[in-house]
Amino acid sequence: MWSTKREEERCRSSRNMSYVYDLFQTRADDVLYFGLEQTTLIRMDLKSYFPACKKPRRSSRLMVKVVEEQKVQAISQSPLGYFDILPIEVKFYVLSYLPIEDLSLLTISSKAMRNLIECYRVSTINARGLGIHSRAHGVMDVERQAEWLARYKKLGLLIKRSTCLYATKDRLKIVNDFLTRMMCRNTENCKDRARCIGELCFGRFLHTMIAGWDDSECQRSFDCLCTHTSILKHIKIVVSSKPGAHVGLEYEVRCFLRRVFLDPCSSTADKAFWLTRVLKPWPLVQQARLLYLLYGAANEGTIQWYLMCGMPVEPSFTGQYFGGISCALGTLHRQSKEWTEDELISILDEMTSCPEEWIGENKASLLIACGEQLTSKMLISKAINGRITELSSIITSFCIVSVKHGYDLGFVMNNVQTILHSMENSRDRLSFVNSLMDMFKECIFDLHDYNDTDDEGDDRELFYLVTAFTEFSKTVIHLAFQQLL
Repeated sequence: MWSTKREEERCRSSRNMSYVYDLFQTRADDVLYFGLEQTTLIRMDLKSYFPACKKPRRSSRLMVKVVEEQKVQAISQSPLGYFDILPIEVKFYVLSYLPIEDLSLLTISSKAMRNLIECYRVSTINARGLGIHSRAHGVMDVERQAEWLARYKKLGLLIKRSTCLYATKDRLKIVNDFLTRMMCRNTENCKDRARCIGELCFGRFLHTMIAGWDDSECQRSFDCLCTHTSILKHIKIVVSSKPGAHVGLEYEVRCFLRRVFLDPCSSTADKAFWLTRVLKPWPLVQQARLLYLLYGAANEGTIQWYLMCGMPVEPSFTGQYFGGISCALGTLHRQSKEWTEDELISILDEMTSCPEEWIGENKASLLIACGEQLTSKMLISKAINGRITELSSIITSFCIVSVKHGYDLGFVMNNVQTILHSMENSRDRLSFVNSLMDMFKECIFDLHDYNDTDDEGDDRELFYLVTAFTEFSKTVIHLAFQQLL
């Protein structure tokens, strides 16, 4: 490589490496590199290979100035500024002192900050701040429950913003990971499932994260969660078996569906969407059973299937036992376009026959809670099908419930007129009126015949029945002779 022996000795004896650099630069001008496809002449820049050969500056002040200039340039070009020069451990330590809402706002400030917070979220360092807490499965008072629900709502907003550029499939993986750690059956800290808010916290997290998604994406999330938890398999077992055959599984299905999908809904439209997702895949009979399983009477972890078939519900418990069912049916009737009135009437009719025929007062209480519009549609359907005896029983029960609750009989008379107008001929109308009065007579005789004891409750029921017949008769007479009165 050396052209003369003198040059070689001079290079070895020289203390100034700049001469070596100049010599290599001169010899490199004529070097040829041969590629596979073509020959290219490349001039070697040995400055990049021998940075140490540069003659150092004699002034330390100038060196410090150069270093400072490089630092300022690096900071000005960095997306995080001075924060970017800190070690990653220090960055995470700083982020651990920020509340969740501040981290959520930082994720939308820049791409680099979002990536940093996402790395912090998935790291083990953030277990104190953003991790899943087992304390969410404990029994706590109302104020503490509100705090935990607000916490997971903020956490859902943070995940929503930090994963905004992720594909739906990747975001659902994060949701499944949260659900796996939040389910009551996956932890030993859930001692009382009826009072545990772990799944409710996850429901609040889920609804916050998927807020604004298209219906197709929400459907994907529903299918993904159902597959991950095998909840559809459990539903099939419950609705295909005899009511009460799987007490624990029935209550588990009720808690999961309500706390994850239904109860956290912020609007009636959202509730109608998720309730439709839950009910639509099943046949009509099983839809009725599933709806009662979700919103029917329950006590101490047990669905009370036979409660409506035995005794009338006390007026003080009417809202508790019928409010959820009537609200669900009303929501589907008003908000969802996927349900027809005939389907809802069939569900209502099937529900009041499961597991046995409901007594008249409980059926009447449910219809009153459902509202006049849905009730009138159901009564018209029965009138068209010629179910006069059943209509008479319902109207009689309407009168008794109205007397017990102190309602005005105007609701009852409107339904009687609706039934009469829906009948095609006068023979059917007369038959219905006669059947209605005979039903009052039969109810009074039955209650009197079976009242063999001195029970005060039986006397009270007889009083309500007689009073209902009296008030109904007064109203009919006033309507018949209102021009003379």
